Amino acid sequence: MRFSVIRERLGSTIRHGTTLRGALGELFTQEFSYSTGYLATLLNGCLFAPSLLTFWFVNGVIDFSTAIAIGAVATPAGLQLRLLAYVLLVPTFLLVRTCLHLLHPGHRAQILDGSCPSFQPLSLDWFSLGVLATGLPLALQNLGPWIGVNAVFTVGVFLVPRPLRGRRASEAKLLTLVLGSALFLYANYGAVVAPPLPSPATILGPVATFALDAETTRWLFRLVNSLLFGPLAVAVFGVGTNHVLTRPELADIPLVRHALPRRDPDVVVATNAALGTVFYLAVVGLTTGRVILVP
Repeated sequence: MRFSVIRERLGSTIRHGTTLRGALGELFTQEFSYSTGYLATLLNGCLFAPSLLTFWFVNGVIDFSTAIAIGAVATPAGLQLRLLAYVLLVPTFLLVRTCLHLLHPGHRAQILDGSCPSFQPLSLDWFSLGVLATGLPLALQNLGPWIGVNAVFTVGVFLVPRPLRGRRASEAKLLTLVLGSALFLYANYGAVVAPPLPSPATILGPVATFALDAETTRWLFRLVNSLLFGPLAVAVFGVGTNHVLTRPELADIPLVRHALPRRDPDVVVATNAALGTVFYLAVVGLTTGRVILVP
């Protein structure tokens, strides 16, 4: 009698185990199928849009080329560290965005139904700002060229074209951007190729020679790369950049308008820039073992 009870219970356990294994097998088969399952919905939906990878690559090429040109990356080690952070940027961004949407009841229902939430609180464009904006104090050490190029841009883009109309205004703005960029490069690197070019100091004067001292540059760098003040500083910089680059005066410049970002809400820009900065500083801390809390 006792043996039959044990055999019956053992048989029941085996049947339940077989049923459970079959159910799990069907579940995983469905989830990893190309066209069905929640996992496929997430991977093929807006959370993991392939356009993000295209933007990440193109934006990375432009941003790193610009950073090297303006001197925001001082050493090969610094460049390698920022490249590592940029490689880890997309998976981190996608993980944060996925968790954020799935934790929101309304967004979770929309995403699992295969649609996209109308409100996107995270932006890869502004999230990536923290990777390179933390190096701007190094570029600003030669402050004269920055003052000069911004003065040229302000006058040539926002003031001079006002009495002009149509195509002439657009051409004047485009010419200003070309001349301003040439001025910046000449002021920064003209001494390297002089001669045959005359020394920038003799032509541009303070525009080429005015610079911050090493101690001030070091303090600014520590400020932007500190956990306490860095995210806030980059967030403020991002909001200001968002307002400047989306001005209507820039929207009608040929070629340039295609590279301009759209006007995002300030809270989205600030939040993403701050999160991106925290992410970069975390990569720095884990890689080097050094973290700056306060400047």
